[in-house]
Amino acid sequence: MIMKKKIFTMTALCASMVLSFTSCDKDNDPVVNPVIPSEYFYVLNSGNMGSNDASLSMYNIENNTVTKDIFEVQNSRRLGDTGQDIIVYGSKMYITVSGESTIEVTDLEAKSIKQIRTDDQPRYLAFYGGKVYVTYYTGYVARIDTASLNVETKVQVGRNPEQLTVANGKLYVANSGGADYGTEVGYDKTVSVVDIASFTELKKIEVVLNPTDIESDDAGNVFVISKGNYFDILNTLQKINPQTDEVSVVSGIDGTIMTTAGNTLYSVYSQWGVSEIFYYGFNTTNNTVISDNFIGATNISSPYQINYDSSCERLFITASDYINNGDVYIFDKTNTYLNMFEAGLNPMKVVYVKR
Repeated sequence: MIMKKKIFTMTALCASMVLSFTSCDKDNDPVVNPVIPSEYFYVLNSGNMGSNDASLSMYNIENNTVTKDIFEVQNSRRLGDTGQDIIVYGSKMYITVSGESTIEVTDLEAKSIKQIRTDDQPRYLAFYGGKVYVTYYTGYVARIDTASLNVETKVQVGRNPEQLTVANGKLYVANSGGADYGTEVGYDKTVSVVDIASFTELKKIEVVLNPTDIESDDAGNVFVISKGNYFDILNTLQKINPQTDEVSVVSGIDGTIMTTAGNTLYSVYSQWGVSEIFYYGFNTTNNTVISDNFIGATNISSPYQINYDSSCERLFITASDYINNGDVYIFDKTNTYLNMFEAGLNPMKVVYVKR
């Protein structure tokens, strides 16, 4: 087995960052009329399910400060229960709040424009061609028009879809079947392929049991993490060939969370109850492991999520112990650790904004 840490390589630079850091104390009163900087990161924090404590942290790149819940500051109300995913598309931001069955649409200053009520728990988001796509846990993908901010239509996919990705003019949707855990039906084991132009499901591709995470690279290759049944069917990282839809197991690496940047895949393999954590970098063009120690001497305890933002070419790893506020670790294109800052409880994803 390869060394359990990986070197991530990334492309280009979005903003220089000072390594000093000042955090808003969690007991401080909310900021009144906050100054919105020219460049900043938003962090969506999921909070604890059922606790109505999802939040949106804003990290000021210029002075290394954090506004702990910019959404509440700007709107005098909380996001609600269980923040799931966030994207920036054009002049708007979209946030799925699963426990509230809502999609919050805000401007780039986190001021609410519209709260879209959904008929189910919205999960993950993708965008393409002026539309936003969102998975519904009851087994659908909905399409939102970014001008009217209305749900135009939805298409049925597999059971309990989680992440989705755009590749080759299609949506690839990971159908987990997670709600059927412990029943005779059990987990799903398919990836739905949805034609974007006609918005119809073309086929289902069979993968390993319980697919949850899905990403695509610049060449249209699709990568899927299946979590298995946490017993005798193991966690598996797979690749779907964009020409043939053939599924193969990716050799040399594994992952419980992942992201892509260009034609590089970054994964973190961190299994519950296992002390060793694996960090991998993988060249998706020639299918080779490019590094195995991306974090170097950086100590990231309890990695939680990973994502790459192409607009600033930064890679983010969040950490969470499910009890205290989590941290965000930032890396640049040269494999260099830049900074760490405290976000909220269970930080799910980081997005970059430049006004």
